[in-house]
Amino acid sequence: MNDNKQLIKNVALDLFGQKGYEDTSLAEIAKDVGIKKPSIYNHFRSKEDLFTDVLEDLIVSEVTAYRKTEVAMNHQEPLMNVRVLFDLFCQRLMTTKEALLWKRVTFFPPEQFKDLIQEQFIHLERVTTSILVSVYKEGVNQGMFQEVTEDEFVASFLCLVDGVFLEHHYYTDEIFQQRIESAWKVYALGISSGKGE
Repeated sequence: MNDNKQLIKNVALDLFGQKGYEDTSLAEIAKDVGIKKPSIYNHFRSKEDLFTDVLEDLIVSEVTAYRKTEVAMNHQEPLMNVRVLFDLFCQRLMTTKEALLWKRVTFFPPEQFKDLIQEQFIHLERVTTSILVSVYKEGVNQGMFQEVTEDEFVASFLCLVDGVFLEHHYYTDEIFQQRIESAWKVYALGISSGKGE
């Protein structure tokens, strides 16, 4: 990919995440990149086109991280694999540039992009769900998760990370770390039969 195009997207990701779509101008993006505003049109038809590209890159980054983690999982340790997914979610939430934009578009989606954001959210959830289902089946085969159905297992994990997503918005990193450890402790006790540990 053209270096300038990627640089424009990187700067746009930061600004869209910090200020939102409506309050970020192409002129501001161009200034931070170190180019003139008309140069953006060499790569993107419009601000809408740039935002769509940035959002799609965000989802690709998320999906790639989850798929890479799935490949590295130890299939003999289902409960640990759930923890690995939970830690991945928390780590990405705290350390990636994409997380800020993801939070902003989740809480305050620009009107013209609501359908696209919903579509991308559902895509990411399907990927996460497919990994969770695989982990669940491994756990059931090993005598874990016996009191929980597949749908309950998936829904509970997604609700857990949705809660973490909101918590991160309001607390310092230190308090957030304490809260996610507490949440995990109770969650793990709730889904595990205690077998295979």
